[in-house]
Amino acid sequence: MPHQDASLFVIATPIGNLKDITLRALEVLAQVDVVVSEHTRKTRNLLDHFGIPTRVMSYREANAERMGEAIVHMLGEGKRVALVAEAGTPGVSDPGRLLVRGVRERGFPVVPVPGPSALAAAVSISGLDEPRFIFEGFLPRKGAKRRQRLRELSPDARAIVVFEAPHRLLECLRDMEQMLGDRQCVICRELTKLHEEVERASLSQLISKYEARRPLGEFVIMCEGAGGQGSDVGGPESGSFDEAVREARGLVGGGRRKTEAAKMVEKKYRLERGAIYKALVGKADVGRGRSGRKGVTP
Repeated sequence: MPHQDASLFVIATPIGNLKDITLRALEVLAQVDVVVSEHTRKTRNLLDHFGIPTRVMSYREANAERMGEAIVHMLGEGKRVALVAEAGTPGVSDPGRLLVRGVRERGFPVVPVPGPSALAAAVSISGLDEPRFIFEGFLPRKGAKRRQRLRELSPDARAIVVFEAPHRLLECLRDMEQMLGDRQCVICRELTKLHEEVERASLSQLISKYEARRPLGEFVIMCEGAGGQGSDVGGPESGSFDEAVREARGLVGGGRRKTEAAKMVEKKYRLERGAIYKALVGKADVGRGRSGRKGVTP
């Protein structure tokens, strides 16, 4: 039977400004027996800043199974454990969800200690026309998988909210423009920090900006849904795979190289350049998109 005092406290910590921590979070962090975190150094610095000596242990994707068992064992001994993320609210886009599920399955209480969240902060200042949104966390890192996921999201009328790291930002924005069209977005950089920046612009404008200036900091990107004022999704240029290949072949007939022709039409039709090129060189059948279904449209 679980010990009556044992609980896992899921505690939100500041995403930048240390003053955003709640009084309750400080109280619980000081009272628990151990704090587990995916970024122990950052958590130790936070605790030291507020004079909290509680022990910190590592819990991350790589050791989740082993540490999950150790944490359940601690709870079985009646210990109280706090889970924090690198920043913000645990379990939103980090391995904390695995620990929460495992602890619940063993019958121990999981107690939320709410507070800072990059997602909530960004949405609250976005001014998006559509109150509903889809939160994707971090999109897939590989371009093909990222584009596929964006293609799946493209018809949805809800706004799309994603996190992105600076070294992948440009690739992500380019894929979003290719698969979603040139939609209006609100992009937030370094929320609550010294160089906080919030900007509303089209995807093409954001791409131009960050091509000229290297992205720095952590980003939240919020794009309007399909059918928004600045979106061209579903418009006359969102044609089929067949149409894209026919246009590319026309370009080749006019003297363009196959690779160049594929590149020229991929953005217009929001399809994979590789699939168009394979059709041009005879390695894929016209009339079949990446899913292999005849007449596929993106």
